[in-house]
Amino acid sequence: MIEPFIDGELSPDKVLEVEQHLEECRACCERVRFEGAVRTSLRRVVRSAEPSAAFQARVAAAMAAARNSELPATETPLAYDTAPRNGMLPWRGIMPLAAVAALALAWAARSDKEQARDDHELPSSPGPLHPGDFARADSPSNITFANVDELLEEFVDHHLQAPTTPEITEASQLTRLEPEVGVPVNVPSLQQYGARWEGAAVVPVRNLHAASLRYRLGGHRVTLYVYNSTRFPLRAMLEPRVLRNEPIYVGMRRGYSIAAKERRGVGYAVTADLDDRESAELVASIH
Repeated sequence: MIEPFIDGELSPDKVLEVEQHLEECRACCERVRFEGAVRTSLRRVVRSAEPSAAFQARVAAAMAAARNSELPATETPLAYDTAPRNGMLPWRGIMPLAAVAALALAWAARSDKEQARDDHELPSSPGPLHPGDFARADSPSNITFANVDELLEEFVDHHLQAPTTPEITEASQLTRLEPEVGVPVNVPSLQQYGARWEGAAVVPVRNLHAASLRYRLGGHRVTLYVYNSTRFPLRAMLEPRVLRNEPIYVGMRRGYSIAAKERRGVGYAVTADLDDRESAELVASIH
């Protein structure tokens, strides 16, 4: 059940069954981590690469063949590039076309995945998993290992797309964010590093909410996320370290460092174009 578990396709009772097994089986834990890394690598390749001309030509030819096979015998088959552009396809032709397109895309995805395995094109290892690294099936957000990586990607997206004018610029107004975030929100002072707080807002992350606090550190923008740590199990995809006698979880996404910590149910995650040691030092200073 590992494949459907990673893809988020299992029912809640089956998710619980797999998670209970993962707490006892190191081999399966490592397999889940590997499969998750392969999916991450594949997503990055798909996002950055355009389909080759040869592949597009094969898809076009397959769709043309499927369409022509559905025409009545008295009709003359049309070449793909001369088919009407503004007419709706008859319903009986839609299903074969969709099936051919889905088959072609599935074949391409499988080939890319196998190539990624062969070439070992995996992201830097986040380290071995440990019991407790998976969200429970009865978690309020029902987040599992399969989409923890997407949480990190969304953190980077919100960091890059931060609005010019923050929602809140007065520290005394931060309590307005707490009902949406679900945990206390304040402004950690990072002045000892020369960082200046600019404002805050609530951002949506996978149907949940986190507070986004924006800082300016020299020529760098720094985003500090504050969230309910039970709903954002970031440590499942980050490398554990010890700094100032407490665990810090560190990783990189698209050239941006992410460093996170948890304290009494409140999670803090720094995202910036700093190196991972600097981000880890920033988040470790929060108390």
